[in-house]
Amino acid sequence: MIENRLREASSEAVYPDPTFLDVGGMNNARYRDVIVFDLSEYTGAGIQKAVLSLYWYYPEGSTRPQDTVIEVYRPASAWNSNYVSWTKRDKGVAWNNAGGDWYDKNGVLQGSTPYATLTLKGSTLPDNRYYELDVTDLVKEYIGGKYENTGFLIKARTENDNYIAFYSSKAGDESQKPRIDVTVQTGQPATEPDVYLIIPCYSEEDAEAAKARILEIVPEVEIYTKLS
Repeated sequence: MIENRLREASSEAVYPDPTFLDVGGMNNARYRDVIVFDLSEYTGAGIQKAVLSLYWYYPEGSTRPQDTVIEVYRPASAWNSNYVSWTKRDKGVAWNNAGGDWYDKNGVLQGSTPYATLTLKGSTLPDNRYYELDVTDLVKEYIGGKYENTGFLIKARTENDNYIAFYSSKAGDESQKPRIDVTVQTGQPATEPDVYLIIPCYSEEDAEAAKARILEIVPEVEIYTKLS
């Protein structure tokens, strides 16, 4: 897993090893995150469900004036953890939009229909547990090869007086780190490509002889014949 904070108040700063991930707004500044998991082990698998879990711990014992509606989007481009910031996605390469470029679930650039959303009421206190975001649709798109796996861009719908923080992968306790849980469909045979073999036959006898010979070699194959 790779993760970075995007902090508007320090727009050029890079946070490649954050001890926490934060979203929302505070003191007229906004906070977002980008995070990516290695999904290569699921290539070719049928995905039943994928859940992103974040462990909420801050602000401890304190409410917020506004609700925090967390949203997950697809980063529009790959980003480099060594250089990504509020203004840049790679060395010498700026985001087109400060704070990150993203696509929403409908494929709209900087759109507002998230792949996943979760509301934490302003009156709710952090209770030191995981909160889940259903990212099944986006993970399916990554696994199926529709899009390059650029990870998740996590932000709040509105970003004012609703700052919260989750533990990052650098949290000392393994049970508090961000995680993705992918459920793979079972009991489904692998889908093989259709293979067509054309053998010229000029009589029913030739066709039957060809079928018999093929079945000796590959007994499971289905054979359809058409005379030339």
